[in-house]
Formats: sequence, structure tokens, C-alpha cells
Amino acid sequence: MPTILNPLSFFRHVPNALLEQFFSSVPAFEGFDWSAVSRRRVESIYERCNLIPPTECARIFNVFRTVESLANPIGTQVLLEAARDIDVDIAAEIAAMPSAHERALWCYLRDKRIFRTARMLGHIDTLPKRSWETLKNLPVTAIEVTPEMLAELGRQFSEFFWATQKRGERCIVEHRRREGDVDCFFAYPADYLEERFGYDDDGQFEFQCRRPAFEVIFGYHRRDGTTDTYVQGGQKVRHPLAQIFARVVLGIDQLPEAFAENPFNLEIFKNPNITFPTNPADNIRLVRVQAMRLQFHGYRAGRITVAIDAKSRDGSVYDVIADKLAERHARLTTATVLGVTMQAFLRDGDNRERTLTFKVSAPAFCDLEDSPEEQRLRWYLREWKIEKRPDLATAA
Repeated sequence: MPTILNPLSFFRHVPNALLEQFFSSVPAFEGFDWSAVSRRRVESIYERCNLIPPTECARIFNVFRTVESLANPIGTQVLLEAARDIDVDIAAEIAAMPSAHERALWCYLRDKRIFRTARMLGHIDTLPKRSWETLKNLPVTAIEVTPEMLAELGRQFSEFFWATQKRGERCIVEHRRREGDVDCFFAYPADYLEERFGYDDDGQFEFQCRRPAFEVIFGYHRRDGTTDTYVQGGQKVRHPLAQIFARVVLGIDQLPEAFAENPFNLEIFKNPNITFPTNPADNIRLVRVQAMRLQFHGYRAGRITVAIDAKSRDGSVYDVIADKLAERHARLTTATVLGVTMQAFLRDGDNRERTLTFKVSAPAFCDLEDSPEEQRLRWYLREWKIEKRPDLATAA
């Protein structure tokens, strides 16, 4: 879903000085009295925007929509990460800005390369979670990404999609190195031709043809070979693309035999006394199971999901299970855990508490992404023996 922009709310969140800088090159704002604008009185900015030619006004508000999508803690993190990608240090300036909207728009004015990369990284959060999967047991190697590698990866992805789906005749692949030694490969194969009614730059209503791109993402973790993949279409698409990725990027001809093994040990959640210890330095105050999806077998088999109030630190999903399941009908020990929703209570630099919720389910789904907090929780999944270590899986 596209970001919904409320222009008046947006202008209230951005300091006047930054808005004045942004609009300084827009002729319609020549002579505009910025001293008459305050946090409560921003209507005049919107009224002046109505004097901007429609094409230019649409471009400006597209920038504002992207700023709005990055105006959150994760957006700030990807802006910092994008700046590091081009060796630009903005940490001190960002830390001094109290508003996430200010941070995002300032980065746009500072260097549009930062803004473009952050938009791409932040877009990952909007992709359907069901199409992500974790691959295990790939080799651990320090890969060297070259333009030739990216071109070859795009060529082979293109060949696969054209041979199997008659689309993807073009495919650009971009690479970004993310925090935690994660190499992200963003592939954009061409989709089917799309025809629809629309307006041209002169406002003429016409039948337009365009060829959009769809996305394929591989995130390779150098420390252990774990690879997060975003591929729509299920195993019949995901597995061949993983083979291509392994061959072109990692230099191996075949995926490991244990490739199809479930990388997560959900049986561990049958223990009602399970704990999730963390290092105090990580500012993770509490981790708990917030919900659990169970499959019961035998007579009157079925599935249920048990959850506790996510807004309260009190309560245990295991207490609810023990209280609500009549032992003569079902036992947790004989059920199959299909998935869990976990909740981490975090403290930020200002000692404010916030929560981060994530899911782990069979056969290979985990929606933790690439922010520093999520990467740390991903590391803890191995420490808590929820995620199987590659060396142990290989030896099994």
C-alpha cells in the first residue's frame, strides 16, 4: 500500500528553516513569508503549493511521500546505513535532530544518493512476509562483488524467468552491504507488459503501456552462510533461483543436501519454563512468546492459536494454554508447534521502552530483517537454540 501523505501534518513535522531550504529553488515560493508560518499555521504553505505546475508539484509530493515513509526509527537507521555506503558521516547531525521527518528531508537535501539507497532498503519492510524464507548450510565465504558478477546474476535470473514464465527478459541486479556483514542483492526482472488508462505529462487521458519490474532479494550473512530470500512463487521458483545465486555468487555448483531442512527448532517451545536470556548491554529488557499456533493430532484433530495481550508485559502464553486446554482432551507435549510470535521489549538511548514483534514458523519462515536490533535478535535465536547452527545441522 502506498504511503498516505497528509500535507498539513507533514509540514507541521518539518522545521520551517528546512522547508524554506527545500522550496528555495521553486519559483512559486519566491517572496513567500516564512516568518508567518508556525507549527499550527502551515496552511499557507499548502496554498502556495497549488501555484506550482502540476508535473513539478507531483514530483515534490513524491519526495514528501518518501520522506514520510522514512520518518520512523527504522527509516533513520537505513538513512545512516545508506550514508555509510558512500562514506559520508552524518551520525552527529542526525543525532541532533529531534524529528524523524527532519532527519529524512535533511538527508534528501544533503545527498540524494543517501535518500535513494535508504528508500530501497526501507522498502524491504513493505514486502509480503509470507514470501521470505531462510536458507541454511550455504558455505561461509568472503565474497567479492563485481559488476561482472551482478551482470551474470541478472542474466541467469532473466534466462530462468523467460524459460519458465515468459517474462524477465531484462534484469538489473544491485548490491548493498548492510550492517552485520550482510550482502544484499536486489534483482529487478522485467514483468509482463501492463496496459492501463492514465494521464500523460500534458494531462491527456490515454491508454498507456508500461513494463514494470518485480523484485527478487537475496541477503547473504557472511558470518554463517545463512541467506534470507524474498522470492514469490514458492519452492518451484525459489529453489532454482537459490541454485543460480549459489553458483554465481558463492561459486558452488549444487546446494547442500540439508538445504530443505527446517532451519528452526520449534519443539523447544513446548517447554513452559523456556527463557530467553540476553546481554544487558543490548538493551533488551524482556523477550517472551506472545502467541503460539498449535496443531493437535488424533481424535478431533485441529489447529488453534493462543495469544496474550501484546500491550501488557504481564501474562504468559503458557499459563493460558495450561488454563484453557483440558488435559483429558489435549496436551502441549503431543501437539506440533506450527509457529510462534515473539515479542522483545527494548530500551532506546533515551531510556524509552518500545516493543519489536516477530514471527518464526515452519518450514523456514522468520520475519526478522536487517535493522541492528533485528540482527541482534537473529543472533540470539541461535543462542537460544531456536535457529539451528549450520555446523550442527551439517554434522547431524
